[in-house]
Amino acid sequence: MAENKKDYSYLDRLAVEPGKWRELSKDEFQMMTFRTCLLYGESQNKKMIPILFQMYEHLQSLTSCEERLKMLSALSAFIRKKKTRAIMALFPFIQVEEEGTVIEAASQFFVNLSVLSNKEFYSGANILLELVKDAPADRNSAYILLGLLNIGNDKIDAMVALQKSTFGNEVKTILHNKGIRL
Repeated sequence: MAENKKDYSYLDRLAVEPGKWRELSKDEFQMMTFRTCLLYGESQNKKMIPILFQMYEHLQSLTSCEERLKMLSALSAFIRKKKTRAIMALFPFIQVEEEGTVIEAASQFFVNLSVLSNKEFYSGANILLELVKDAPADRNSAYILLGLLNIGNDKIDAMVALQKSTFGNEVKTILHNKGIRL
């Protein structure tokens, strides 16, 4: 039996028209965000970042943390199966997301998918540690670090520990409250 796939290509045109986003159903907006994340992951076109981040902020206003985690899992699975070089598609889930559990999960997916993307396990961790280095006092950095530490890799743990002295108070507090001692 042939699989019926809905054509969502019309959403690609609407992705660059924020004024029309409110006209979309929640499902359409989620699909548009998924497609835009994937397109950014494949192209890594830096000109897309402002609209993608604006789109993700709007997504947060429409969806629950659980729905975004489900979307993150679906996007990661798609990348793993079909577009291994598109791991940058996960960046809005790391940089724009407000819920720590989503940031933490996205960080873990990012590191694990980096092995498929470029055959180097630590490249994903290095990229995320650069984000933390650039914003050591940002609360998102704490959740990136939690994601990295929960991978359970001694080398990644040592890489995190090397940056410990740069962490801001909020980052240290979040890590402490989650039972992390560096």
